[in-house]
Parts: sequence; C-alpha cells; structure tokens
Amino acid sequence: MKKLVVFLIFSFLIMLSLQQAVFAEIEGEEERKKAAEEAANAMKREIPDKHEEDKIEAKEVEEKEVRKKASELIKLLPTEKRLEEITYRTIWEYVDKQSVLDEEIGIETATAILRDITRVFDPILNKYKVSTILIEIIKYDDIYELEYYWEEVSSSSIENIFNNAYLVGSPTENIDCMFNFSEEGAATICITDEYVVQSIIHDKYQEHFGYNKLKIGPKKLQINQDEMTINIVQDVLKNIEKKKGIESNYQLFKILESNKEIRDKEFRDKEVEAKEKKNKSLGIEKDKKYGIQNFSCIKDEFGLVTISGQFNNNQIKKDKVVVEILFLNNEQNIIVKNTANLLDIDKFETKRFLGNTKIDQSFLTCTIQVVN
Repeated sequence: MKKLVVFLIFSFLIMLSLQQAVFAEIEGEEERKKAAEEAANAMKREIPDKHEEDKIEAKEVEEKEVRKKASELIKLLPTEKRLEEITYRTIWEYVDKQSVLDEEIGIETATAILRDITRVFDPILNKYKVSTILIEIIKYDDIYELEYYWEEVSSSSIENIFNNAYLVGSPTENIDCMFNFSEEGAATICITDEYVVQSIIHDKYQEHFGYNKLKIGPKKLQINQDEMTINIVQDVLKNIEKKKGIESNYQLFKILESNKEIRDKEFRDKEVEAKEKKNKSLGIEKDKKYGIQNFSCIKDEFGLVTISGQFNNNQIKKDKVVVEILFLNNEQNIIVKNTANLLDIDKFETKRFLGNTKIDQSFLTCTIQVVN
C-alpha cells in the first residue's frame, strides 16, 4: 500500500512538470510570433513603398526649386567689390543674407545686413558705434498684397512714408523713390511695378554722412554721391534693369535733390497748416485778421456797383452779422447807405460776400462796418 501511494505521487509530479514545460513552450512561441510581427511592421515603416518614395523625392525637388527661386533676389544685391567702388574704400562687409518666399501671397523677400568693418565691436565701449546698413528687396505680384504685407511688417503705410519723405523723385517712368533722414541715420526706398527696394543706415555718430541737418532753411541737408542708402538702392535698381536688358546711367541722388524746392514748399505749407490747427485747438488764430477784409466796391459805366469782400470770424459762432455799407462823396458825406446780413457763421469761418447795387449819384469811395 505504501509503495502504491509513493508511485501515485511520483506520477503526479511528472505530469505537472510536463504541463509546465508545454505551457512555457506555448508562451515562448506566442512571444516569438509577436516579436516577429513587430519587426515586420517596423521594416514596413522603415522601407516606404514606391509611391511614398516618389512623394518624398518630389517634395525635395520642390524645396530646392523654392530655395533657388528665392535666392535669385540675393543676386541683385551689390557685391562687396561694388560696395568698395561706391564708398571708394574697403569698409562694408555682409554679415548676413537671407531670402524667404511666401507662396500664399506671392511675396519674395531678400534681406542683408552690412557692417562697418573698420569698427571693432565692443559690448561695453563701442557697442553703439558699429554702423550698420539693412538692405531689403521685395518682389511682389499684386500691389494690394504688397500693401497688406507692408502694413503687417511696418508701423506706417507706403503712402504715408512717401508723403512724409524729405525728398521724392522718379528716375524712370515706372520707378518712384523717396529719401528721408533723422539724427541717427537715413532711409531710401524705391518702388517699381514688381519690386520694392529699401536701404536703411544706422549711423548714430554721423560717421558716414552728416544727417544732423535741418529739412528746411539755409542749413538744410544736401545729399550727394557719398550718401550710402541712395547708392545701394540705385545699384539694386540697375541690377534689376540689367536682367531685363535695360542699361541706365541716371544718378538717383541728383534726381532726388532736384526736387528739393518743391518739397521745401510742401513742408512750409504743412507747417503753416499744422500751426493753424494748433491755434484753432487753442481757440486763437494769431496770424489771422478778424472782421471785414478785402472789401471793394467798383462802379461800372452804367451805374452798377459791385460790392465784394469777406468776413473772418473769431472763436465765437454767430447766427447773424449785420454789415453797413456807406458811399461817400468828395466831402466825405454819406450819399447812400445799404445794409446786408451774413448768416450762420461758424467759429473761425471765413464768409465771402458778393453783391450789386444801383447808384445814380457819383461817389468817391465806400466803406463797410459791422453794426451788431
């Protein structure tokens, strides 16, 4: 009996060990199968099909074409050798050039920064003495897209920039240019039917040109062939024209300078207008005479007298102004007296009047006065 019990226990242990081995083999087989499937999937991800390869290749070609197309604008920039000719010495060097294409709005831009290499950059002593020039070329297809783009990147519209420029001029029929300056530098911008070219110099210590002049008066700024922003823009414009087979020999600074007298008058008119607006806001007009001005009465051969003049109102609005016209003879006696009413006159308004009257008697002179 004891031997039978031992035999049964031994048989049970053998069966249990065999079952565990079978289970382990099954689990190992499942894990190997799972690992094989994962490896196959990984291989599929790593090795794209022919369609995916074509798409990747097409995208790479497209990106290369975009870079090539945008970089065409870089070629329009003056070379460093050309910059040396413009400045008559080796002084400016490119420190950065970039080009970007925005296909959505059809705008290509190229920007470059020039640095005065005669200056050593010192973050403590000479940080702000390093003069720099920014050059930007914009190629556009639609003027409205250009205006939208400009307003996005600039604090002022192109129209306002040109209206407030120191000098404006057109070297050719299809190019409009402007020049403006401040005590820290200057800017020149030209616009064609395809391009905008601008050059801005930061020259805080007036090392390259005397920008600390006035815009009007005897000490006003005079530009010449040494002004860098004009020279750079002119060079880019001529490079654009060369691409079209056009050779030009104009000097942009002379064209801009030739319009100085016109701009002087415009600036003076703006100053007068601004002064008048300021006086109105203060409730006064110091340079303006109030009351009746420019009065005259002229008699023709038929005895018809034409009376004309104007009434300059002050800061008080008037519903009615009564004026009295007196006609005097040789002894300064009144021979005829007429009255007229000027109605609804706003503050600071100029009300002009014109009328006729028939006088049979001869008179020497006439006067007019306000009676209310």
